[in-house]
Amino acid sequence: MTKITDEFLAVIGGLLELYGQQASTTKVNIYWSTVGQYPIESLRKAANAWVRKSEFMPKPADLIKLMGGAGNHLSPDEAWAIAILASDETNTVVWTNEIAKAWSQAEIVYRNGDKIGARRTFIEAYERLVNESMMHCRPLEVFVSLGENKEKRADAINHAVFTGLLTQERAERYLPKPENTFAMLEHKTEKGASDKSLSHLANIRQMLKTGRAHVTSS
Repeated sequence: MTKITDEFLAVIGGLLELYGQQASTTKVNIYWSTVGQYPIESLRKAANAWVRKSEFMPKPADLIKLMGGAGNHLSPDEAWAIAILASDETNTVVWTNEIAKAWSQAEIVYRNGDKIGARRTFIEAYERLVNESMMHCRPLEVFVSLGENKEKRADAINHAVFTGLLTQERAERYLPKPENTFAMLEHKTEKGASDKSLSHLANIRQMLKTGRAHVTSS
């Protein structure tokens, strides 16, 4: 372990003093081992942000979250719900390196029929991998493994947008494009359209058949 820097001591020592806590070698070493590898400027900003919102001394995890070290890592239960999809090749899976690596360790147990043991193996591995990534300030990497079923693909991509793993812009690269606009209009009518909308659609059908633009005005 590298030597604790004076800049680091100034930040952590300042927090301990501000919150009226007694400094000790054990406390300082714990903070150093967990947040000491982050850029000192990021640590300063996190400390300043924390004192504005809380009357309690921040834990290392609190500072890591403020520095963005946690990124968009999902909880172990959320990650398992995604990982289990990889057991079926027809499924599209949107996952992080940590989820994929943890699943690779749990998959053998799962294939042997022990689903409870597989989940336990996965969660233990996932939590360890996430902690390592946070410790080393690794950016969150998300990748998409496309499955054969296109309907399931859309569900998986949209769910990834909902959980924050994918941006809408990136998600659109994987979502199927409509084959034609006319099919989309027909789909909308199935959901319940007004008589005026249905009449308009009938005019469009006629126009397509005759090749003449004869649409009644609204």
